[in-house]
Amino acid sequence: MSSEKVPEKGSNPDFEPPWFYAADENSLKEGKLLHVEPGGRNVLLLKTEGEIHAFTNICPHARCPMDRGRLEEFTLTCLCHGRRFDVRTGECLNDSLQLKRYKWKLEGGKIGVKIE
Repeated sequence: MSSEKVPEKGSNPDFEPPWFYAADENSLKEGKLLHVEPGGRNVLLLKTEGEIHAFTNICPHARCPMDRGRLEEFTLTCLCHGRRFDVRTGECLNDSLQLKRYKWKLEGGKIGVKIE
């Protein structure tokens, strides 16, 4: 699975803290992993069946970057040690670990992520 990195573009007048601009909606493609840094945080955006999901981009098991993993339907697999996560919940399918979820919103074709 390929991933892209979108550089932080600074603040967007459409979003005020604790919400930060993350990416343009059209840069997030179905089934692809997108690494962004809204508010200086390491965030992974992805879209499955038209639904956007936002998580920390760091695996809770060994701190590996999740954007280098593989997404198949609703399962995101970490490249480092094969931990599998359900992107609908963030829950690990191997053990009790969980990916930190971020709230997101879409305004005017732009994705905002809530950073607290």
